[in-house]
Amino acid sequence: MRKKIITLLSFTILCTLTVAAQNEAAKIDSLQQRIAKLEKRSVTWDKIKQHFKISGFIQAAYFADFAEDKTEASYFRIRRARLSLAGKIVESEKAGTADYRLQVDFAESPKIVDAWVRYRPLDQIGIQVGQFKIPLSIENSEYNPTKLEFIDYSLVVQRLARMSSHDVTGISSAGRDMGAQLIGSFGKKEGYSIVNYNLAVFNGCGINQKKDNNTSKDFVGRVMVNPIKDLTIAGYYQYGEGNFNGLSGIENGKFVKYHRYGGGVAYNGKHAFARSEYIRGNTGSLTSEGAYAQAGWKFNTAKAGYGSLGVRFDYFDEDIMSKQREFNYTIGAAYQPWKYMRVQLNYTLKQYQHFDKPLTHGLSVMVVGIF
Repeated sequence: MRKKIITLLSFTILCTLTVAAQNEAAKIDSLQQRIAKLEKRSVTWDKIKQHFKISGFIQAAYFADFAEDKTEASYFRIRRARLSLAGKIVESEKAGTADYRLQVDFAESPKIVDAWVRYRPLDQIGIQVGQFKIPLSIENSEYNPTKLEFIDYSLVVQRLARMSSHDVTGISSAGRDMGAQLIGSFGKKEGYSIVNYNLAVFNGCGINQKKDNNTSKDFVGRVMVNPIKDLTIAGYYQYGEGNFNGLSGIENGKFVKYHRYGGGVAYNGKHAFARSEYIRGNTGSLTSEGAYAQAGWKFNTAKAGYGSLGVRFDYFDEDIMSKQREFNYTIGAAYQPWKYMRVQLNYTLKQYQHFDKPLTHGLSVMVVGIF
């Protein structure tokens, strides 16, 4: 009798364990199926993000100027409010890489800033068409507004590379134009190439124009050499022709030839940065020139975030015959406590030579939201 009871109990326990094991196996199988579905969704989402990536940033700033003649000016301003859609069309060893970008700025009035398509079958050669940055200078094309060490671009880039409404031609196009360019690189290393080049042709009349307003085109060439990863040496040249109404000494409606040429060097290391450029230009009979030099220290910590502290000297002479020069001496700090937020503070001493303008102290603060 005792043996029968033990046998029955053993059989019952065995059945129970078998059922439990089957249940556990079913749960594991169900869990594996769910994981497989999630992995499939993740792969699908990664593919979607590769083709359609939405990003943007907003820059809200406050500016205050205090002149020696006791005049003051202060104002708040939305510098930029940009929304971008970018992605890769194709990427493979055989076909090369094709990508695109569409960027709209909603500050002041909505306008398309970037709208281009680029195809690179090889590292050595590629083509880009649409509306994009003019490859004139290092600062204009290689440093976007969310990475710039100071709140404003240098005077010479603003005045000779169409980065602001103060450009000598009167064209304000965020440093961009409509056209096409050949791009390429040689001597590929880990994370960089030793030589990069741009050969571009543009309408020359600014952004968002329905058609060219002159009979010629702008031609721009640039070569950048990187002897080491963090060091860039560049030279560039631009030739064009345009109708710049209101330009000093130029008759309205008359097309004039213009040239831009210059060079620079930039170092962007882990703990320090330094950059300097010189640009000279002839616009009709007007000869302009300018330069800047800057250097600073960078920090990056997991707990405190990252930022920089730097100084910059820059000057611009719109007409070298009159020697009416502008000098800016700037101290700037940038701090990014989180990935999606940046705060910048600049103090600038503005000095004018042969201008009827007093010495001015400028203070500017800018908060940047990035998404």
